[in-house]
Amino acid sequence: MTVDVRRAGPKPPPEKPEAEASLLGSILIDPHVFEESVRGRIAAAELSREQHRLVLAAIERVAERGEALGFQSVQAELGARGELDAVGGAQFLVGLMQNVPTVAHAETYATIVERTALLRRLIGAANEVAHLALTRDDPRSAVEDAQELLFAISESNLHRDVVPLEVALRRLADQISARADDHHEGVLTGFPTLDAKTGGLQPSDLILLAGRPGLGKTSFALNIVWNAAVVARRTCAVFSLEMSEMQLVQRLISMTTEIDGNRLRRGRLTPQEFVSISDASARLQQAPIYVEESSRLTVTDVLAKSRRLQAERGLDLVVIDYLQLIEGAGNDENRVQEVAAISRSLKAIARELRVPVVALSQLSRQIEMRGTEPMLSDLRESGALEADADLVLFLWQKDRKDRDESVVRLKLAKHRNGPTGDFDLHFQSELTRFRDLGETKAEV
Repeated sequence: MTVDVRRAGPKPPPEKPEAEASLLGSILIDPHVFEESVRGRIAAAELSREQHRLVLAAIERVAERGEALGFQSVQAELGARGELDAVGGAQFLVGLMQNVPTVAHAETYATIVERTALLRRLIGAANEVAHLALTRDDPRSAVEDAQELLFAISESNLHRDVVPLEVALRRLADQISARADDHHEGVLTGFPTLDAKTGGLQPSDLILLAGRPGLGKTSFALNIVWNAAVVARRTCAVFSLEMSEMQLVQRLISMTTEIDGNRLRRGRLTPQEFVSISDASARLQQAPIYVEESSRLTVTDVLAKSRRLQAERGLDLVVIDYLQLIEGAGNDENRVQEVAAISRSLKAIARELRVPVVALSQLSRQIEMRGTEPMLSDLRESGALEADADLVLFLWQKDRKDRDESVVRLKLAKHRNGPTGDFDLHFQSELTRFRDLGETKAEV
């Protein structure tokens, strides 16, 4: 008789006590390991063995007081707390150091420890999700709470403690060197004057694209998606809460073929135009664009779907149309607080996935009452949008002449890591296409 070993019992939680021991031993040998690979990244409570938790907690306390880290200071700290015997005495600390294969692999040890700790937290969250499924009568609320649990785990990875300037400088040098080697840059928008200011849309940035209705926010965002996916072969996710999947596809077809969108809708096309549409469809099918059409979407929905797409296909850009239509958690006192929470969460998503997140946003009516160019304070419903965004782009028209000539002005009102600027665009609304006219000329 054969025995299915897979059913012999539950698999134990993921643990790597050997990696934990090697990491602790490395810290005792070389205190720089704690600053470079552990502080703010791995907490004592996350280790799998009580002895290891006690040692790392002692290391954290010694470092917090600014004392020199090492065998003597950690031993004294454990002794002062009456914990030295609990870990196995001074001989246990000696054994940690003697059993380190090489301190040069400390970062590898830290990565292993961090990964297994994350998996154990995920198992704990899975148990809570199972409890929700067993005790809740409303499946939708259970799903929302389950997504919040998973989002909390991923967001916790973004929280880091203070880092010595020496370590930050070393990381920056490594990053600059890596970019020089592969000429890495952000996702190019296809608008040369804007790209010259920003270097493209950068990973981990939250970009707000705002304007009053009718100025082409969705069209401008689709122009960016088209350039990123069709020209540069970057993978793009578009979350549309306002337009259907078919409407977005029609706009992309019109943009690619330069056929009037109204004629596309009516179907009054020449044989040659049908051929152009067929060619454009074939071209767009090869472009890595993924569309999520939903009238109800939460931030955790965006994270879950984006994370899955990133794991399966890779992900370079996320576009959300538009921010004010995202559903909040429902427990905030007012919509302003809800939008502030949504804004912070979108920034967290950009940082976790390390991709630019472009969120379209409405402007308040005050701009129409003033008759002037938009300001950051015009962002609708929340001042937090202004604070959380790395880039803020405004689409606006100055006067009747702009409207008559189909000129739309693009104002880079905020650029956290670079210069701002003003640009002129020509908007062919029937083709859903913007064309770059260069930086706005100073008016005399």
